[in-house]
Parts: sequence; structure tokens; C-alpha cells
Amino acid sequence: MTANLRWSAYKNSVKNGDVIAKMSTALQKEIQTNRMYIKCLIDIVLYLGRQGIAFRGHHEDETSVNKGNFKEMCEFLLKHYPDFCNVYKNTLLNHTSWSIQNELIETCAANVKSTIIQKIIDCGMFSISCDEARSHKQEQLSICVRYPHGMDIYERFLGFVDVSEKQTADALVLKLVEFLNASKLDKIPIIGQAYDGANVMSGHIGGVQAKLKIVHPPAKCAVYVHCMAHKINLVVIDMCKHLKDARNLFNALEALYVHFSHPTRNGKLTDLQFKLNMKKTTLSQLSDTRWICRFKSCDAVIKNFNAIAKVLNDEIDDQQSKCVAQAIGIVSTISNFKFVAYLFILHDILKVVNILSIQLQSKSATLGNSANLIKGVIDTLKSYRSSIHYSELWEKMVVFSKENGIEINVPFQDGSKRQRRESTNLKNYVVMSSTSAENNHQSDNTSTTTLEPKEYWKIHAFYPVIDTIICQMKERFSEESIQIATCVDNLLKLDFEGSSLLINHYKNLFEVIPHDLKCEMTVLKNMIKGVPSYLTIKEKISKDTFPNLFKMIQLAITLPVSSATCERSFSAMRRINNYLRFTMSQERFSKLAILNIERDIIVDTEIILNTFANKNRKIRI
Repeated sequence: MTANLRWSAYKNSVKNGDVIAKMSTALQKEIQTNRMYIKCLIDIVLYLGRQGIAFRGHHEDETSVNKGNFKEMCEFLLKHYPDFCNVYKNTLLNHTSWSIQNELIETCAANVKSTIIQKIIDCGMFSISCDEARSHKQEQLSICVRYPHGMDIYERFLGFVDVSEKQTADALVLKLVEFLNASKLDKIPIIGQAYDGANVMSGHIGGVQAKLKIVHPPAKCAVYVHCMAHKINLVVIDMCKHLKDARNLFNALEALYVHFSHPTRNGKLTDLQFKLNMKKTTLSQLSDTRWICRFKSCDAVIKNFNAIAKVLNDEIDDQQSKCVAQAIGIVSTISNFKFVAYLFILHDILKVVNILSIQLQSKSATLGNSANLIKGVIDTLKSYRSSIHYSELWEKMVVFSKENGIEINVPFQDGSKRQRRESTNLKNYVVMSSTSAENNHQSDNTSTTTLEPKEYWKIHAFYPVIDTIICQMKERFSEESIQIATCVDNLLKLDFEGSSLLINHYKNLFEVIPHDLKCEMTVLKNMIKGVPSYLTIKEKISKDTFPNLFKMIQLAITLPVSSATCERSFSAMRRINNYLRFTMSQERFSKLAILNIERDIIVDTEIILNTFANKNRKIRI
């Protein structure tokens, strides 16, 4: 009987496995279930981080109705995955505490950052751009990099640094160098810097761009580029400062925005747009830091003028609102032909400038393309300064005025107000400052009343606006200021002589041999058999065949154009570090920011899991 029992037990063990095997199988299943569970937690962290959503709730105990997004997501998963439910219900080992959340955030962000840094190390060069912004009584410095990967260019965000203590050039450089050292980028050459035009950043002696070259040896050849997107915005701002009537137009647009910010009036405007089969469009707030807000505001008013005027007139007729006086003033302003004239003129010109602004904010923009586009915009504005183009614009003004019942007139045509004239004592002098005279564009024997409306507004509105824009563009984008950009453009055209300044500046840093480079440029130019461009070069060039030219092309596309990536990071900063979450630590905030901004970088959850499992854990993974 004993022998039979043992024989039966042996046959069962052969069939089903012995005790040790069963224990081993159970352990493997437990580990597999635990790894699946931790991977789900990692996916939850990545989802919340990329979406910029808060993790924790105010109360997270069992009695809480809202336990925070992290735990609520876990509660959602346990309804559909029994294995996840079994681990999560073990409150001692479910790994959902705030410290584990922070650890997973840090590990995921470190993986994203290391991916960026590794690509920079592989290519051996990068450019840096920085900008500051205020966030809940803190001054945050956004640090972004631009680097090549093959013949493609990338702009990435690396992190926020708290610079609330001091915002001097020395303090900013110290923080910047510390960040580069901590990121293991202290040995990689920096070939370009892009900041705004503030003295603390752009000063050629005491600014960040000058001090970084001295303090940080890999940045000794870094060329400073004043953010071109900021420059084009300053062109428009300066035009408004110089021209009183242009400034008055934007003041009227701001008054319209403020008036229709009231929910009742905005609702009436939306309803009227729907009744008139118009596309729903909202008025934009004007701001010196929103680069295309002026064009969008002009465009919105032109498209919705009829609806805006009707809502304002209905408000005046009802006499029930406390802001009737404000509505009367706005109607009086927008019903004047001067408002219409400047509205159409500025809309026409800003539409051209807006093309340049959008291109300069693109991550794929290069200095060469930007220089060509700047010259193209200036030439376009010059071609607009003609009677033919003005006649086309005038026809649009006339049609618009007739449709909306606005009288086309000239100021003071009826002689009801004495016109201010320039003093006769200044007749034989060149006057360089304003004298408040209203006939500066006319001769002494030509009065306002003798001019037709079309001619009057061409002389007093169209020419001053377009001339001011052209002069500002030429001043801020002079040949000296875009010299490097011109060299980059010549390099992409395979013009050796035209790009000699750029080649001589970097040849020692990257061991480029000018004679070999010239030969490579000649051979590639003959291969293309046409006008060379970046796209055609990208198709033909290879690192092994054209080593010197390949390195120079990479360098040319790596030079920064603007600091628009930093500006975009500030939008993420205000979404993540909002008034409900401003008590989070600086490190957690920076890690969440990189997950949110660089969400397109793929994170391998297996790598995150293995990194997490390297430390001693209560759970077997």
C-alpha cells in the first residue's frame, strides 16, 4: 500500500510538477503580475505628466469622494483588470504613495532627458536658448537646446531653473553653467546662443552672452543671435509708438475687447454671428508679448464689424446697461472713416509681417531661410508702396464703408477746426522732431480741403505706416545684424567665398580643412546640377563622402533663430504650476514640465520598470 501510494505520487509529480517546481511557478506568476501592475502605474504617470494634469487630491483616504487623478485612475483600472485589482487592494504593497509617484516621475523625466542628451553627445554640438518668466512669486529660467540628428534639426526643452534670488548676468551664468554640468553637457561645444534683447542677456561686455564665453570654455565660439521673433514684434511695437493714429486704432481695438469681455455682450455677439451665418470669432486681447495678436484683432474686427456695430447700437437703444456711455464712445470711434482706413492699412501690412513672425517661431527654421524671408518681406513691403496696390486697398475700404454706412471723409474738411501748421520760422531748416503740425506731408500752398479722400489717406495714413515699418525692418535687420545668417544662406548655396566668415570662425573648433571643404562643395554643386538648396543637399550628402561639408551643414542648421521654444515652455509652465499646484517643489515641477513639453519622445516602460526594480522593494518585481 505504501509503495502504491508513493508510485501514484511519483506519477502525479511527473505529470503536474513537484513542490519546488510549483513554488517556482507561483513565484514567477507573482513577479509577472507585479511587473504588469508597476507598468500600469508608469503608464498612469506618463499619461498625467504628458497631459499636464495634477496627480494628487486634497484628501486621498478611503472616505474621500475625489482621491486625486492618480488614485482615481487606479480605481478605474481595477474594475477591468482582476490582477491589477488584487495587487492594488493590498494597501501595504500597492505603491501609490506620494513618494513612489515622485520617484516614477523622476525616473520617466530622467529617461526623456537622457535621450535628448545622448543625441547631443552623438552629434558633438548644440546651441542654447534661455528666457525668464514670473510664476507665482518665482522667477523661472527656461533652458532649451537645438541640435542636429543627421541632417534633421531638433529643438528641445531641458528644464526650468529657479533664479528668484538674483537676475544679474553673473547669477544667471552661474545657474546656467551649473545646469549644463549637472546635465553632463559641460564638454560639448556650444556654437550659438539665442536670447531676447534685454541688456542683462545681450550685453556684449557684461551680458550673459559675453560672460558665458569666458566662464564656460566650450562656449568660447558661441555666436549670439538676438531672437528674431522678438525683433519682428518690436518692429510693430515701435511703429505704434511713432504713429499716434496707429496707436489710437489699437487702443480702440483694446476697448472693443474689454467691452465684449462681459458675458452678456459676448453672448449677444455670438448669437448674432450665428444668425448672420458668420463663423464664430472672438476678439483678441492686445499684448506686447503676444506676437500675432494685433493682426488677429484687426482680422476679427473686419470680419465681425457688422455684428459688433449692431450689438453696440442695440445696447445704446435699450439704455439699460451702465456702460452705455462706453458703447456710445466706441460706436463714435469705429464709425469714423479714420478707424476704417487705419484698420485696413494695418491689416494689409501686418498680414505680410505675420508670415515672417510664424516662420521665425518654427522649430525647423534655419538662419539662412530666415534671412531670405526677411529680405523677401522688406521687398514685398516696398512693392506695396505704390499707387496700384493702394488703389486696390482703397477699393476694399470704399466697399466696406458703403456696406456699413460709414461716410468717407477727410478730417477738418468743413473747416470747423483750425488746422495746426508748422511755424514759418522753421521753413528753411531740416526738422528732426515732431512739431504737432497736421500738414507735414503737404506743401505750404496745398490745404487739406483741396485733397480728395483717396489722396489724403494715402499721404497721411498709408505712406507713414508702411514707411515706418520698412525703416524699422531695415534698422533691426540690417546687413550687419544678419551677417551670420547671410553666411549660412551662402553655405547652403555651396558658395565657399560667401560663407568664408562662418567657416573661418568654426574651422579650428571642428577641425575643418578649408581646402578640402572647398573641393567637397564644388563636387556636390556639380552633382546637384542646379540651384543648391538645403533639401537637395540633404538628399545627396553623406558623412563618409563629404566629412567637412557634412559637419559645416550640421553647424549651419544648428545655429539658433529665435527663443520661441522658451516662450512656448512658459505656456506649459502656467498650465502645470497653476494656483492650485504652486506649492510643488522646483525639482518635481521641472520634471513634470519636461514630460509635458517633450511628450513626443517615446518612453520605454520596460527600461523605467527595470530602473525602478534596481532598488530594494517590498514587492517582488
